Amino acid sequence: MDNKKSISENKLAEDIQASYKINHLISANRLSAYIRIELLDEFAEIPPEEIFNYLKEQNIVYGIQKDSIVDFCKNKQYSKELLAARGKRPIDGKDAKLIYNFDIEKDKAFKEDDDGTIDFRNLDNIINVKKDTILSYIIPPSKGEDGIDVYGNPIKYKEGKNVRFDYGNNTYISKDGLQLLASTDGAVEYKKGKVFVKNIYRVKDVDNSTGNINFVGDVLIDGDVKEGFTVTAKGSIKIRGMVEGAYIKSDASVVIGRGMNGMSKGSIYAKGNITSKYIENATIVSEQNVYAEALINSDVKAGDSVIIKGSTASIIGGRTYAENLIYAKTIGNKVNAETNLIIGLKKYYEKEKLITKKKESNKKLERELSKKTKDLKELEKKIKLIMKSDLSVDKKTSLQKQLLLVKVKLNTEIQKLKSSLSETTSLEDIRKHRIICRGIIYSNTRITVGFLRYRVRQDINYSKIYNDGEDIAIVTLNPADLDIN
Repeated sequence: MDNKKSISENKLAEDIQASYKINHLISANRLSAYIRIELLDEFAEIPPEEIFNYLKEQNIVYGIQKDSIVDFCKNKQYSKELLAARGKRPIDGKDAKLIYNFDIEKDKAFKEDDDGTIDFRNLDNIINVKKDTILSYIIPPSKGEDGIDVYGNPIKYKEGKNVRFDYGNNTYISKDGLQLLASTDGAVEYKKGKVFVKNIYRVKDVDNSTGNINFVGDVLIDGDVKEGFTVTAKGSIKIRGMVEGAYIKSDASVVIGRGMNGMSKGSIYAKGNITSKYIENATIVSEQNVYAEALINSDVKAGDSVIIKGSTASIIGGRTYAENLIYAKTIGNKVNAETNLIIGLKKYYEKEKLITKKKESNKKLERELSKKTKDLKELEKKIKLIMKSDLSVDKKTSLQKQLLLVKVKLNTEIQKLKSSLSETTSLEDIRKHRIICRGIIYSNTRITVGFLRYRVRQDINYSKIYNDGEDIAIVTLNPADLDIN
């Protein structure tokens, strides 16, 4: 009798199994196991133990979501995908940090007093350090914690990346490798990620007593640079006095406390900013910005902006060129000396060409994305057909795994294409390249913005001038236009 009962129970279990099929899917990182139920009998009921046993058979042992499985079976949510097991994510180690004990922002805008006067005398922009001063230090990387996948296997955490000092002349590293120190008195500098200490070449005046100066670091001149002399430096040049008809060249910035009279032969070139109380009868070229209280009969070119502030804030005569902004209070004068202002727009037009090329490249990417998206849809159809086929469970599982690997690869390629398409370079508003005059632009001033030209025939007051894409526009200033750093 007991034997007959056992046979009956086995038959009942087989009938229950035949009424549904359990399948599973493991995430690519092996941190999630999903159960999918295929009902062969719409009235079938699945006890939680069946899922627990199935997971055990598949060697899925860690992070079993018991409560979720019980609720899933109790509420007969068989049409939904069930998260049956969840692994433990590894906690990656934190990267090491490199900390600087000084301000690595080198260029600082000059200060303007409430009355419009610019302080050109206090030029304390040098960061002085003593021998054995700690310039920077490293906070070492922290350890992480391993994770566990749903099969119970450990997942190694990523170790935090270490950093190293990028250092130059007159510095050394401590014995424990965690500190960078100065090996001499001098000025600490930070350039392109590298820290080094410079000895400053300092003189009272540049004249017959010193001859021309050609120095690999910074130059500080307490007095004047006399006519006919040359000062060149790999670092910055700071002159507390004035410059006469001399040649100044710096691979960094130039600051002149009392101004420059070039005598129609003096010139300044700098890769950084040029700041001078006034500039008269000189040729000035800066790859960045030019700051002054007045420009008089000079040829000035700035890779970014020319900003004239202070009590007079005038541009009179000469030629003033900037890519971004020309800012002044008075432009030209009553005696009608011709003054030329030019907003180049060269960088704007170069960027416009790059954007056009980017759009052409995007068209190719879009075609490729469309093809791969189509391939993905076809693949998903194949997966569904296999799951509905009469193939054995093992065969279905094997085919499904193979196709899912292909699907993961396709999804990765699609995401890369989408990422490339999202990397757009927007063209800034052409109107941001402008001339701002917070006083008077006198007649006989010639204005060029890009390819457009305009000659001022009647005085213009309190105006902003820019290329609107079709013509040169002249509009009244608003308060936001005066907010220039």
